[in-house]
Amino acid sequence: MTSKKRPSARVVALDGTWDVAVVAKSFELTSSADDLATQMLDLTRGLRSYLSGADANAVVVRRADQSPIGSRAEGPRRRLLAEGALIAGAREEVEMVLVKSGKELAEASPATNKAALDQHAESVAPSEECQAVAAALVGLCAP
Repeated sequence: MTSKKRPSARVVALDGTWDVAVVAKSFELTSSADDLATQMLDLTRGLRSYLSGADANAVVVRRADQSPIGSRAEGPRRRLLAEGALIAGAREEVEMVLVKSGKELAEASPATNKAALDQHAESVAPSEECQAVAAALVGLCAP
């Protein structure tokens, strides 16, 4: 989430393989709109715009991990809406869209667990957001 309670998403596109991955592009999707519906539309359109010109085989959205304690805070609710907007936008442009938690991403990768996945992501792109790189790495493993 960015300031002023506006949602954002980090997008990382990788080329290569699990063992030898390089960052092809990374950017932040945001919205300057004040109303929630337009913010979600901006996220959807931004991702679709990028994907329409990219040669993406798969899109992986890392969804929030299950919290052990329920929350009525606005942040997690907005994140769910933003995840849905990104998933819808991705599916409009790419047939293979995976939606997984950190644990599920690790299970879908050569990593032994979530910590190993995040460690590999850090080694691939130390200057990028670890969770976004980890999701992109799983996209390289997709059939």
